[in-house]
Amino acid sequence: MRVTIVIVLAALAAGACGADEPVSRTIGARCDLSSECDERCLTGGEYPGGFCSVTCDGTISCPRGASCANDQGGVCLFTCVVDHDCDFLGTGWRCVQRDARPSGQVMVCRGG
Repeated sequence: MRVTIVIVLAALAAGACGADEPVSRTIGARCDLSSECDERCLTGGEYPGGFCSVTCDGTISCPRGASCANDQGGVCLFTCVVDHDCDFLGTGWRCVQRDARPSGQVMVCRGG
């Protein structure tokens, strides 16, 4: 139920945020376990409520609207410019600069 609500809210907000695609089991859906995602569930304070993502070696490996951050060996996170771009993910998310994979910097939605 929680995943369905997040998907509906994200679809409504997608035009106002940095994401070109709505949240899904591939990237962005809330989760507690990796079995709730296509690949992996990121948890902890950096990912409030859990965050479905996929492993990446570079942004080209990520779905549209996401970039490859060098967190946890490389994960796709939604790209953003300002904190408001991350509002569709819920409370606790903001736009932060992270190391990109394989190099450089990227602005992505992340908790904390």
